[in-house]
Amino acid sequence: MSATEKTPLVGGLSGSSPVNPTSITNSAAQQNKLSTFFGVVVPCTLSIFSVILFLRLGFVVGQAGLYVSLGMLVLGYFVVVLTVLSISAICTNGEVQGGGAYFLISRSLGPEFGGSIGVIFYFANIFASALYVIGFVEAFVGNFGPEGEHAVLPGGYGYKFLYGSLILLFCLGVCLIGADLFAKTSFIIFVVVMVSIGSVFVSFGTKSYTLYNYNFGGGSPVKYACSCCYDSTIVNLNMSDSSSSCSIVPSNVNCSSSCAYTGWNKTTLDNNLNSSYDVDYTTGIVQNFQLVFAVLFNGCTGIMAGANMSGDLRHPSFAIPVGTFIAMGGTFIIYALLMIFSAFTVSRDMLLFDYSYMEHINSIPPLVTMGIFAATLSAALSTLIGSSRVLQALAKDDLFGRILAPFSKLMFRKQEPIPAVLLSWFLVQLILFVGELNAIAPIVTMFFLISYGVVNFACFALTVASAPNFRPTFRFFTWHTALLGFFGCFTVMFYINPLYAAVAVVLLIILFLFISFRSPGVHWGEVSQALIYHQVRKYLLRLDVRKEHVKFWRPQMLLLVANPRSSYHLMSFINDLKKGGLYVLGNVIVSDYDEQSVRLYRDQLPIWIDFVDASKLKAFVELTISPSVRQGARGLLTTSGLGGMKPNTVVLGYFDHSMPVDGGPSACCQALNKTGGFNFHAKETTEKLAEVTNKLPCLRTEELPQLISPHDYVGIIQDSIQLHKNVLVVRNAPNLEASMPKHGTIDLWPAALMPGSRPRRSLSELVASATPMGSPEMSHDSLVGQPMADTDHYDSTYYMILQLGCVLHMVPYWKSHHRLRIMTVVHDTTERERTTLVELLKKLRIEGDVQPVTPSGTQQLFLDPEHTHPSDSLTWYSEMNELMRRHSHSASVVFTVLPPPPTAGQPVNHFMENMEALSAGLPPTVMVYGSSTVVSTDL
Repeated sequence: MSATEKTPLVGGLSGSSPVNPTSITNSAAQQNKLSTFFGVVVPCTLSIFSVILFLRLGFVVGQAGLYVSLGMLVLGYFVVVLTVLSISAICTNGEVQGGGAYFLISRSLGPEFGGSIGVIFYFANIFASALYVIGFVEAFVGNFGPEGEHAVLPGGYGYKFLYGSLILLFCLGVCLIGADLFAKTSFIIFVVVMVSIGSVFVSFGTKSYTLYNYNFGGGSPVKYACSCCYDSTIVNLNMSDSSSSCSIVPSNVNCSSSCAYTGWNKTTLDNNLNSSYDVDYTTGIVQNFQLVFAVLFNGCTGIMAGANMSGDLRHPSFAIPVGTFIAMGGTFIIYALLMIFSAFTVSRDMLLFDYSYMEHINSIPPLVTMGIFAATLSAALSTLIGSSRVLQALAKDDLFGRILAPFSKLMFRKQEPIPAVLLSWFLVQLILFVGELNAIAPIVTMFFLISYGVVNFACFALTVASAPNFRPTFRFFTWHTALLGFFGCFTVMFYINPLYAAVAVVLLIILFLFISFRSPGVHWGEVSQALIYHQVRKYLLRLDVRKEHVKFWRPQMLLLVANPRSSYHLMSFINDLKKGGLYVLGNVIVSDYDEQSVRLYRDQLPIWIDFVDASKLKAFVELTISPSVRQGARGLLTTSGLGGMKPNTVVLGYFDHSMPVDGGPSACCQALNKTGGFNFHAKETTEKLAEVTNKLPCLRTEELPQLISPHDYVGIIQDSIQLHKNVLVVRNAPNLEASMPKHGTIDLWPAALMPGSRPRRSLSELVASATPMGSPEMSHDSLVGQPMADTDHYDSTYYMILQLGCVLHMVPYWKSHHRLRIMTVVHDTTERERTTLVELLKKLRIEGDVQPVTPSGTQQLFLDPEHTHPSDSLTWYSEMNELMRRHSHSASVVFTVLPPPPTAGQPVNHFMENMEALSAGLPPTVMVYGSSTVVSTDL
């Protein structure tokens, strides 16, 4: 990991320049002061206990029974232990900075997953903080409210909200002062909680049999010499009647059970073993497994409390895994023992209808009261300060732009995230209006579970990616545990509450898409790239070139480009023409291989890649250094691509002596916006394109000679054909965008009858050759995409033109704005030629308009099928050009044949003249030379 990647998210060093690792360590030691015990064990233990231990453990055992309660506890801890294994693996693989789960996920899965989970984890802590404050108020009112043993304060919804606000204000003060006071406060609270738990265990062994009577208003129990029973009807009818007592019972209610502490009693245990779901007297809702487990799971969700403090830990990579496991082991034992002790000694009615039973059965009740206050207060503090750290880390990474920018600031001498703390406090204050602990608990569970699930996925992805640098010092995990944790979290989510789970997942997706569209420019090393590499390598090995079949042929383009400044329209056009195939942009740096040329190569390659990315081209970039363009092109022809993904078609611009014209970023934006619609990143794209384009090499000026000669240009075409690659030569490419009307045409001029070195085939013969594969009329070699015989390139060129026109017309923009026209030269006005071509198109499943063209005058020369060798091929191409200009002058693009290149020893000037004669004065023109079979008529 580089020094720049070690920059703390919360506090610590700033800037992006490399620094000495020793200075990082020293600075971190000053800034991150908390040890494993104070920074992880204490906050994790307190967050795990929180409100569940003292205020909802009886609710769980009373509703679900001991068997199911212990099963729930094991299930909850099983899911959480798997998550802790994943957290430990990630934490011990490098330097951990501030931000908790957000930092772990964002630096592993990238900004999209990290940012979205960061927001969800932030709100999980916000709701959890409100949950703990409400738990504090519930215990406070139960003791000091109008129905408590010490009735000194008023109750009611408004007063409860006031008490909660005051407690939250106290938490805000602690958070504003900083992590030091939080650590000291947490330790004091930890001591109080442990003393309180100890007193509960002592009371289970020393308390004598006691009966209790309860006011239905929710007050404290009062010793009474009679049995008292509770029924859902009674609770719902008399919830607010503080004067109601056991004597007020409908005659149809069975009052045989008692609200009592029985001491160690097997009958009590038998009554508490099995589930008996009843009404929750705080909400009036009949409970079930899902609802009870949602409440209990909140007692397992404090495992991130230590990770939230990662920016304030002395050695986070060691402290987080070790401290978290210590806290989990201790809390699990205490939870399990208290469940068993309660089931043995407390009647079911008391468990169901006195959530503060531990206080009432305690030999010294104030100790439990203090424990409840301390546990809930510490949990509220932990989640509030943890959420502010997550928010500050999110804002600092600039994943959401200006929305979170103000909350990235650190203030005062201790560099505390004051704005983030204030916003977190405000949001918790709003949630306090809900007022009911059991109503908030399922929401907290959903948010934490989805956060844990993605942490497990991050560990799984890092493991299966097999990156050499993923070697955590924590060894007790595998990809199996991470994957099991991932599925476990999401399974529990949807089992507890499918609606809440679906909402949480939808929120995750929305946040993911928002960050993806915003495309933040961060470079953290995303595991997705390692996974993609791993999968691509595996499937490239399985992509066997020997199994290629013409049915699945697609154009795989190698476009030789001198400079993107003058070639963007051509690059964009080939991007449309590739039909999901491979697209490689090749460029030759003409120079001897020396230090200067290598430096130029290293400087230019990232600029080309940035240009491709900014211009939305789905292409790879290949640069090479060579003394001449032709030698460099030969290298690109033979080495471009990988495995079964290699170019089968070479594309060149038209050679002439005119000066290149710089289209600038406007040309790129014009091509990008041709599809219409609103572009969310129009301004950003234009600015990025301008920045990248300005870094590209300057275009050739009149003072500089051309780097390629006509001989080398034609030689590249010859080399491509020798390698059995199709060749496209594109002329007038800069007019591609300008020549596109709202509704234009794609004109195909296959020209089956043309000058050549063998007898020409008639259109009827071409139709006859398009037989289903496997028929004896066609050889096996021509059916599997293998190169055709040299004398058959006329047929393959004909089909190649039809195929390319069809492929281009499949692109949504071209299909919606253009008609495909196939131009056929006919002898006379009869329908025979047209009907024959329609039959061919039907066989090839190409939708297009067949337009017969009848030449006039001397153009009758080339219509005679028996006249195979025109004495003047230049005349033939000139007449063909005249015909195309007359019928395709308004076309958006024209596809036609490429004159046969000269063979070895023949002069190149005749070929250049033929190309000039054929394409002069036309709209953008693609001249095609086919070298292999590209169409199929078989299933």
